[in-house]
Amino acid sequence: MNMHIHLQRTIRYLRQFFCVALFLTTPTFAAAPVAVNAELERLMTEYSFEVSGIEYTADAVAHAEGTQLIERLRLLLENFNYVIVQSSAQRIEKVLILGEKTAVSAPPARAAPSSPPTAAADIVLPTQRQGAAHVVAATLEGMNKQQLQQSLLIDTGAEQVVLPLSLLARLGLNPATLRERSVQTANGTVSARIGRLPALVLGTERLTNVAVAFIDDQRLGGQALLGMNVLGRFRMTIDDANNQITLVPK
Repeated sequence: MNMHIHLQRTIRYLRQFFCVALFLTTPTFAAAPVAVNAELERLMTEYSFEVSGIEYTADAVAHAEGTQLIERLRLLLENFNYVIVQSSAQRIEKVLILGEKTAVSAPPARAAPSSPPTAAADIVLPTQRQGAAHVVAATLEGMNKQQLQQSLLIDTGAEQVVLPLSLLARLGLNPATLRERSVQTANGTVSARIGRLPALVLGTERLTNVAVAFIDDQRLGGQALLGMNVLGRFRMTIDDANNQITLVPK
């Protein structure tokens, strides 16, 4: 009888041992890295969206996982700065690749704050339509803390914020301190004077020391542009149906 009990205990022990051994030795599989360019081109063909700046990913490799297109794109482009433009139906229409992320040195260690920092909130702004384009309201802060309300047309073809030259005096900027150069906009290359605004406010987000190109009013037709030196700091979604834009801080 004792031998029978001992045999049963031995069998239970062996079963437990082999189950644990099988669990510990079962391999896990990760998706193999893929060439970013090739995977982007495959996804463009399958889902019919455009990619701008694909030359930045020429030699890059990354993992591409997930069943949703946006998940695959975010993982594929995790080492790059980019903007994803979606329609009101959440369909991806365009991906703008702005360049490879650069390493940032860690700041010196500091004492822990008394309360944890608050994560940057998404910025949701109502827009007005100008044909297929969207216009948002912003606040421009001048040299003497004066503030101007300004409508800005969202222009992913503009390198930076573009304002009419007539605003220089109202913002307290000295024309003699500005440098001349050519800038790229969606309508082509134009001559501009480059300066910096102390701040530009979008919703609750205050961006400081913002580069601005001032262009002759007649060339702009009275319009001002919100360019990629601001838009590139966010992941952007444009909602055509509800006339709004969502900016997610990177």
